[in-house]
Amino acid sequence: MTIGDIIRDRRKALNMTQEDLAQCVNTTKATVSRWESGDIHKMKRPMMAALAKTLQIDPMIFLQREEVLMPDEERLITAYRHASKEIKGAALAMLEDSAAKNRKTPVQESTAG
Repeated sequence: MTIGDIIRDRRKALNMTQEDLAQCVNTTKATVSRWESGDIHKMKRPMMAALAKTLQIDPMIFLQREEVLMPDEERLITAYRHASKEIKGAALAMLEDSAAKNRKTPVQESTAG
């Protein structure tokens, strides 16, 4: 999950629009849109703090330069590492099948099957 994904997902989880978030941290909707696209390299530390407080996340997330794992993702990785070979295979097959279904467009779904 990228930093932009985290910003977008937390905003939506808090039932906020981009405009709502922009008003909370005293910026523009266009800036929030850029952040959600992952463009945070010009963000100043006071803005990071305000954004983190509004989104109820750890501000250190903004200082990380690589993809960030969310707690559920960390739990999945830990469980996978401790699973048997058979369970790993079944879990991967299930997740890959689910991901493939989620990538289909409505037109593909209506013609598939």
